[in-house]
Amino acid sequence: MTTAAHLRPTVLTIEFGGGTAHLDLPQAHAALWERPTGSELRHEIWRQAVALAQHDALAAAIGSTDVTGWVEAVVWLALPRLRKVVRQASGRLRADRRDLESELMLAIVEQLAEISPDDPDVGGRLLLFAARRGWAFARGPADERPTEDVAAVADARGARTTDAVWELVITPPDGTDGLAAPVRFTSRSDLEAARLSELTEHLGLRDVVRRTLRPHRGARLGSLPLRPTEAVR
Repeated sequence: MTTAAHLRPTVLTIEFGGGTAHLDLPQAHAALWERPTGSELRHEIWRQAVALAQHDALAAAIGSTDVTGWVEAVVWLALPRLRKVVRQASGRLRADRRDLESELMLAIVEQLAEISPDDPDVGGRLLLFAARRGWAFARGPADERPTEDVAAVADARGARTTDAVWELVITPPDGTDGLAAPVRFTSRSDLEAARLSELTEHLGLRDVVRRTLRPHRGARLGSLPLRPTEAVR
């Protein structure tokens, strides 16, 4: 970002405290995070940066080629706070760093469409929104757990990849017991045994799948249709 050729304008002209400052992007970054500066200067940096980014986003939305690079510049200016959230959330909640980083940057871009550059705390609100979004993403649903890439596991066990997309559908049984809703998985692997083994193990469905495949051992719990998605239903 410090050498982005398409960044326009390359210098922010900021009037504060009866004077004028001309800051390029690294200097603006330093004023926000590295050197103690007054709140008036920090506010003006964020105000101008957000206004330029909003103009840039609007130009991109209407298909204009006049893209100035300030959306990316605002994300770059926010990086010190975003890195802190990533470090803390991934360390405490074991969230995937890459997914968390993507969520934080997306939050900044989305909030640019909502926030006003004239907000008295435009920078603080922008960063706070991203931080809250990042922590919420890191916590995730209470019943959600990370699992292995099942397709990669199947391939590692000698599976052959084909163009057909296979689909696993687990239909819940009638009644209050069992699964609460249908579960659907898709994959391109030809070796279904490895895939089903990994899925059922990590999702806690091993007994359900085993008993469903062997209904003579007990009451039928549901169905497991396995078919290419392009097949007629």
